[in-house]
Amino acid sequence: MNILITGATGFIGRHLVRRLQQEQHAVTVLSRDGTRASQLLGVPAFDWDYATQDVPAAAMQDCQVIINLMGENLGDGRWTKARKHEIYASRILSTRKLIAAAPESLQAFVCGSAIGIYPGSGDDLYDESYTVPGQLSFMQSICHDWEQEAARIESKGIRRVSIRTGVVLGHGGMLQKLLPVFKLGLGGPVGNGQQWLPWIHIDDIVSVYVAVALDARYQGPVNAVSPNPVRYREFAAAFGNALQRPAFFPTPAFVLKLALGEAAALALNSYRIAPKRLQEEYGFTFKFTDLPAALADLFDKTGAARQDIAP
Repeated sequence: MNILITGATGFIGRHLVRRLQQEQHAVTVLSRDGTRASQLLGVPAFDWDYATQDVPAAAMQDCQVIINLMGENLGDGRWTKARKHEIYASRILSTRKLIAAAPESLQAFVCGSAIGIYPGSGDDLYDESYTVPGQLSFMQSICHDWEQEAARIESKGIRRVSIRTGVVLGHGGMLQKLLPVFKLGLGGPVGNGQQWLPWIHIDDIVSVYVAVALDARYQGPVNAVSPNPVRYREFAAAFGNALQRPAFFPTPAFVLKLALGEAAALALNSYRIAPKRLQEEYGFTFKFTDLPAALADLFDKTGAARQDIAP
C-alpha cells in the first residue's frame, strides 16, 4: 500500500514507519522539516507547514491511506490561551487540509484522537458507545472536534477511523519524562493515586494503526488501550518494581496545579476505558495485557532500554 503519514517523527510515528517498512509498504511523510524527517526515517518526505501551506500535491500522488498523527504535544508547558490555540489548530486545521487534498486513489483516512474525549473522572467504565455531551472540557473539545473534522472524509465515500489513544508505554512519551525521577527512587503516585490510567504498549498501538489502515472492517472511533487499566498508584508501584526502585513519594495535586495549571489534568484525571470494539468487533489480539510484563519488555532492572528505537 502507498501510505502517507503526518507526525511521523514523533514517538508513535517512528515505530509505525519502521513496522510498515518491514511489511513492504511504500511510506511517504509530511513534516515541517522534510529533509530531517527523510534522514531520520529513511523514507521520502515533503516539507509541509500546515498553518500556512496547502498539502503538497506530489505527496498525495497514488496515496491509498493517510495516517494523520499530527498535533502539538499536550504535555509541553502550561495551557496558556496561545498554547491552547496551537494544540487545537495543529489537529483541526491539518486534518481539514488533508481532507481537502484527498486524491481519488485514497481508500482510508486514519486519524489520531485520544481517551480525553471521555469525562476523565470517577470509576465508571467507558467504551465507544459513549455520547459526548454538549458541555465539554478543553480535552473533550479537542478530541470531539478532531473526530468530527476527520469524519468529513466519509462524505467522499472514504473509510475513516479515529484512534482514541491512551497512555503509550515505550521509550518516549510519558515514561521518558518519568524515568529520571523513578530511577532516582523519587517516583510515586500523583494526587491520591486512585485515578485510572489507560495504558497501551508501543508494540500494540503500532499494531492497532497497521490493522486499522489495512483492514476495511474498521470504521469510526476505536479505543486503543489495554483491556486492563490500572490505578495510578498501581502503575507507580509496577514501574518502580521494574526498575528495582522505591516508588512511594507522592506528588500532591496542588503542586501539579501550581506548576502546570490546567495541564495538570493530564495526570490527575481518571480514565477507565475499555477497548470494546477492538476486542468484540474486530478480534484484535493484544501482545501485552499485563502491566508488569509490558514494563519488563521495555526496561531492564537499571532502567536501560531493551528495545532498539531510542527516544
